[in-house]
Amino acid sequence: MAATYHVRSCSLPARLHSNGLINHIQQLLNKVPTDTNNNSLSCLSELYDSVSHLFNDSPASSLLPHHSFFTHLLDLSLVHLDLCSKLRDITCRIKDIIRDLRFAFRRRTHGGDSTIQCHLKVFIRSRRLIHKDLAKLLLLLKQTDHSSSESTHPLITLLRQVCSQTCLSFRTVLLSLSSPVPKPTPQKWALVTRLVIKNVTQVQTNEFQMMDEELQRLGLAKEIKKEQIKSLITTFDNVDVAVEELEESLETLYRRMIQARVSILNTLSMHV
Repeated sequence: MAATYHVRSCSLPARLHSNGLINHIQQLLNKVPTDTNNNSLSCLSELYDSVSHLFNDSPASSLLPHHSFFTHLLDLSLVHLDLCSKLRDITCRIKDIIRDLRFAFRRRTHGGDSTIQCHLKVFIRSRRLIHKDLAKLLLLLKQTDHSSSESTHPLITLLRQVCSQTCLSFRTVLLSLSSPVPKPTPQKWALVTRLVIKNVTQVQTNEFQMMDEELQRLGLAKEIKKEQIKSLITTFDNVDVAVEELEESLETLYRRMIQARVSILNTLSMHV
């Protein structure tokens, strides 16, 4: 009996499918918002999901002439994963310090305004530490070079755009969390912190900035009124929701970025 062989050819439908994915990725790049955290990260997650599918469908032989670019792309993906992971850690720290301050408000009757002022100072110190960490991540993002290839190959150009959009989206998140921290007394700030504060003016006021502004007014007040406490608790509720949504968006993005990295590794390993 004659043996039957199933030969997979580089068929036109497969090429059309890849072209369709490239067009879809380009459309996603065109509609990614730059002024909101979660919508930007959600679109970015969809971008990386499409990139994973694109590499799963692309013939490995077509990527070989650009091996050095993809090596650089893999290195860059580690930087982006590290940024995403550290941002997730920062959201957890923000939740913790808000929880502690909320607890202090509830216990106000036991210690009076002095108790709140003490917890407020602790909150301010914690926010400054977070602020400095965000500044470091901004510098790391700024130093990230993702333009090492001069290739005009459509796929290479598209992936460079995805990398650029990743940097822009991370920058939006970092700046939104980097609102100026309230200071009870004037003091000299590090240069990197001043640079971050200068850039914050480019981002629309959000829940985090509103919280810091209210806490600044509270820290300067001679007497803490019930209305201020109620207003802050409402603001804390809004920040809690924003942090939860941001944390979920970062978690989803982190998984999609890992999937895309694995897809690139699998595709390149076929011809190593």
